[in-house]
Amino acid sequence: MSAALLPAAVFLSAAACLAVELAIVRLAAPHVGQSLLPWTAAITTVLLGLTLGHVLGGRAGGPEAQAGRLKQFLAAACLWASGATLAMPALASPIARALATEDGAGSVIGLTALSLPPSLAAGFVTPLALRLQLAQGLPGLGRRVATIYAASAAGSVAGTAAAGFWLLEQIGAAGLAAMAAAAWAGIGLPFLPWRDGGTSALLHAGMPLLAGMAAALAGEGSPCTVESRYTCIRYLDTRSPQGTRLRFMILDEGVHSASDLDAPRTLHLGYAALTDHLAAAAFSRSTEPRALVIGGGGATLPRAWANGSPLVSVVVAELDPVVATQAATRMAATGPRLRTVIGDGRNVLRSLAPVPAQDVVLMDAYRTRTVPPHLVTREFGALVHARLNEAGVFLSNVIDRGDTLLLARSLARTLSGDYAAVDIWLAEGATTERTTNAVVAAWKNAGAALRPDRITVPVSIMAAGEAPSAAHVTWRRFDSGSDPATPWGRCATLLTDDHAPVDRLLDGRALCAGEQRQ
Repeated sequence: MSAALLPAAVFLSAAACLAVELAIVRLAAPHVGQSLLPWTAAITTVLLGLTLGHVLGGRAGGPEAQAGRLKQFLAAACLWASGATLAMPALASPIARALATEDGAGSVIGLTALSLPPSLAAGFVTPLALRLQLAQGLPGLGRRVATIYAASAAGSVAGTAAAGFWLLEQIGAAGLAAMAAAAWAGIGLPFLPWRDGGTSALLHAGMPLLAGMAAALAGEGSPCTVESRYTCIRYLDTRSPQGTRLRFMILDEGVHSASDLDAPRTLHLGYAALTDHLAAAAFSRSTEPRALVIGGGGATLPRAWANGSPLVSVVVAELDPVVATQAATRMAATGPRLRTVIGDGRNVLRSLAPVPAQDVVLMDAYRTRTVPPHLVTREFGALVHARLNEAGVFLSNVIDRGDTLLLARSLARTLSGDYAAVDIWLAEGATTERTTNAVVAAWKNAGAALRPDRITVPVSIMAAGEAPSAAHVTWRRFDSGSDPATPWGRCATLLTDDHAPVDRLLDGRALCAGEQRQ
């Protein structure tokens, strides 16, 4: 056996295992999103599998196992890992549907559990490689053991970097799983007892691989139209109640944008229509209205503002260049007054001179289940404040629990330190919803604020499997104020760069006594 074969096998196996860790999160994203919960569950599952695999790999075949027997175990483990990985994309959708719960926890557990079998099998490789070194009695054992451990660490680095920085965007999560499966098959096949005539061993080792191939062929395929480094992008085309072409952009598991391809100024989602109504008050006081939108997605509102009256010059900060391209080509978000900057919203904001130049800053970087914590903090709000005109408004789309609104309330309290008037807008009846949109409006000058008790906006409502229908939704304003005894001020958390527990708040878990989860 070549001295380089075992370290190479360990390197490839470690790389494949870390690729599986990233792949399972992305395969789960269309069903449960990419919040802290699925990431934590995936990392925990993979590490648990590796731990169990290391223990079992050190015992496989007994303490006196010969080299030939150890090679068979190594081959079987790699082919098992290959087959289990091949089956992951095909099993993701059925498992997500079967284990769906209101909070998504069942689907998260079931989906991330798909990474346990390949991780467990991969855990066999390193201890088996070490035992093979011992069994062969090769000289320089200490150096060889060190090489095995170094190969494992280097493979983990290579697998993570290649998958995260390049492969996911190029070949998608299903393609990444297939590549990891191919790597394990490439490791395992050479270690099979081809020359010894071990027909039974060959059949038993190859069955998991064949089963995985069968599952892959019978699977539903990727639900994504396009995969980027950050998200799974899908579309849904239908007709609006007015008969125009309506296209929904779905990022991971949630609808992010709804653009009327024939009528740029027509807004169909309730929060977008309300946000537009509030922003219009700030635009009307400016001779050359300007807006900065952080989190472009399908860029529905930027498109509407850049094509409205008055015409607004809009800069969109979008982290994902693929989403930005899709917004321009598939969601018709183009125009001479609409410019997209690729980068993190906070970095883009910081790159602008700290002078009052914006009439509206909209923070809409939310997905269905999470938001980047650094975009809801007091420090971020201060950066926005320095760049707003005196009559300007900072608007935040908040996706929260309707029964607690802990995140919206915490954001309102946080912004109240710098802004003269801060309101929470919530659609009537939304307090019974598990997940709903709220809009937090922070006005730099209370005299310029638009603050009626209610605003009614036209929307399009679409039940599952039905065509959209026209409706009107009334949004109610709640003054965040400064009274902690009110329901909107009670137990709100001050969000800072040092402490912004977004996932906890979105789960409805308060950080102070006396606040019960609904």
